[in-house]
Amino acid sequence: MSRIWAVAKREFLSFFQTPVGYVVLGTYALITGLGFTATFIFYARVTQSPSTWAYEGVPNFEETLLSPFLVFCGTVVMFIGPLISMRLLAEERHRGTIELLLTHPLRDRDIIFGKYLASLGMLLPMMAVISVYMVIVGVFVEIEPAVLVFGIFTVFLVGAAFLSMGLFVSACCRNQITAGTVTFGLFFVFYILGTFAEDLSEENPAPETYGEGMRRAIGFVYNVFRSLGRELPLDMHAKEMAQGIVQPYDIAYYFLFAAFFLFLSFRVLESRKWRA
Repeated sequence: MSRIWAVAKREFLSFFQTPVGYVVLGTYALITGLGFTATFIFYARVTQSPSTWAYEGVPNFEETLLSPFLVFCGTVVMFIGPLISMRLLAEERHRGTIELLLTHPLRDRDIIFGKYLASLGMLLPMMAVISVYMVIVGVFVEIEPAVLVFGIFTVFLVGAAFLSMGLFVSACCRNQITAGTVTFGLFFVFYILGTFAEDLSEENPAPETYGEGMRRAIGFVYNVFRSLGRELPLDMHAKEMAQGIVQPYDIAYYFLFAAFFLFLSFRVLESRKWRA
């Protein structure tokens, strides 16, 4: 455990030895601050005149403001997350220091968990920023504190899952710019896929002129594609959780997502040793 902590401490401090850490935190605070202000002003206007916005009465606060804002915060983490994850292992390979790590008395788990723990450490100041917004919400709105705390935890889960994927990509690339670009590209594909899948109809798209067997085959493939599009994107599982609704299925999804990509990162390091 001490070796994992040593790797994590070294990696975390390195974020603030360059402008990367300050840029990430400053950008996140700015974007989420603007988003919180815009969302809060919108909800205030809706409560003053619900009919103008096609509401029959004052809309539910958690559904109208809290959930969309927290999902937005998680999405921002994923958009700027590549700046955190791209350097975790790719920079080591680019500088040639990965060999030193592998030859030191460090196990693969020490390197992977240490790097991942450092990236999670970067999430904590971001969660502190969100906590300020939640305190403001708690002052002006009557809402259970547990709902606000669980909302912050939801954003943390989204970021933790995404950073595990970024760590895997960084382990596969030799250049941190390439790692950041690929990580951002993967997230953007998932994001677009989820947005597109939400608008897909449940009906079988196969024309009625096709045979029954062909229609069933097309319907099966279509349903698989639609299900993957709705379930794979990270932000899709945060919508209800951000309202304080505990969903074991959604929580398990984030843990399994992170575990899967950490496992792949282990395999990448092992394959590098095998090739050596």
